[in-house]
Amino acid sequence: MLGTLYRVAAVALISASAFAACDGGLQPEPICGPTLIGICGTIHFHGTIPDSTDNVFVAAYATFPQTCTDLIANRRPFVPGSVPYTDSVADYSVTLPPAVYAWVLAVWKKTGTLTLTPADTALLRVAGYYRNPADTALPGVVTVPAGGAAANIDFRVAFDSLRPATDFVTCTAR
Repeated sequence: MLGTLYRVAAVALISASAFAACDGGLQPEPICGPTLIGICGTIHFHGTIPDSTDNVFVAAYATFPQTCTDLIANRRPFVPGSVPYTDSVADYSVTLPPAVYAWVLAVWKKTGTLTLTPADTALLRVAGYYRNPADTALPGVVTVPAGGAAANIDFRVAFDSLRPATDFVTCTAR
């Protein structure tokens, strides 16, 4: 009987030690986790989500795009992932190579198929962008450090004020 109690106590002690060593177990990695190389932050959504909404994503540009071709060809990531947009606030992260980014923005996508050409501007709108903390009339520059992330790249999306690319660059496709 005493041998059984020792075995039960030993198993319990080993189990407790293993559980403590897991440091939280299989928890999901935080949105701005230690392995992220890129940007992360929070997006605050305002206004009415258009019925034709297919997607919202975050994109970054090392240089401010000058043409619609630049908007498509120079976007990072080239094929961005979606940001949940049905709540008033969402955390996001985007994997990007270390660099300085002149424009980080949220892009609203209308229902339809992207062709990865300048014609896509007919389906895309600028929904909001990270702003310079010292002068919020200007886009904010973001530096992704080597081996790390630029955190707190927070901004606002205004569904009632979606802006076409032509407000920012010269385009021939609409």
